[in-house]
Amino acid sequence: MKTKIHRLFIVILLSSTIFIAALTLFLMLPPGVSTHLRLYEEVLGNGRILICGQNTTISHALVVIHGGRASSQAAVEYCKSFYDKLGDLGFLVFSIDYPENMTLMDEINYVVKAIEYIKMKYFINYEKMCIIGTSRGGYLALMAGIKTGLECIVDAYGPTDLEETFNHARRDPALWSEWGGYYTSIIKNIEDNKLNKTLVLQDLSPIYNVAKIHGRILLMHGLRDETIPPTHTVMLAEALEKEGKTNYVIKLYEEERHGFSLLKGKPYEDLRKFLQEFLEKS
Repeated sequence: MKTKIHRLFIVILLSSTIFIAALTLFLMLPPGVSTHLRLYEEVLGNGRILICGQNTTISHALVVIHGGRASSQAAVEYCKSFYDKLGDLGFLVFSIDYPENMTLMDEINYVVKAIEYIKMKYFINYEKMCIIGTSRGGYLALMAGIKTGLECIVDAYGPTDLEETFNHARRDPALWSEWGGYYTSIIKNIEDNKLNKTLVLQDLSPIYNVAKIHGRILLMHGLRDETIPPTHTVMLAEALEKEGKTNYVIKLYEEERHGFSLLKGKPYEDLRKFLQEFLEKS
């Protein structure tokens, strides 16, 4: 009997020691880093904002937008993966899960609304917020950054000139299936309101709005990209240069095609370095 009690005492003692050690390690973790991922959501209109990280004192926000069509699965994956790779920098990650079947203008306005919601709900000023987008998400990141005055924008292989994008997409049935609907809705709006087509497309193209970009920008593109040619990124950099802007970094990757990961290899190193510099200066 005494032997059993003695063994039980040892088990309880060891369990208590392990618990205290684990708790100590948890409390030593820097802000933004968790022993497990916490994912929750905020409903915004017909879409959602997914949040990854600990709901502690927040200093900086990382807003991420996936490419391709609206996809809740992609939004969740972006939230998790970007927090996993960049949460240790102190970011709380917000992933935009925008609704399906929106016009391009509606998508831009939805992202802007989401950014404004994050600012008000979490008390994060625009100068402490960075937005990252890939492909069409990169386009949305640029346009939302222009409209809100964000201090940090990352565009990875996103289109920057809508007229060139539509002309290129017409030659590829798969690409046109994604972009054709946007073109139709824009043309309908132009015709219904008797607007100038050239001016409307320019107003919706980042390359013609570089004067409104005030924050730091990281532009990333693969030189073997046939979906959104790298000329989009190169010409945007040239437009920034012509405007006298020095707040941009352009990274071109010789072997990368469309859709490469920002969280692996050299692109990840470049992205992490850019974000670290943003944190140091904000």
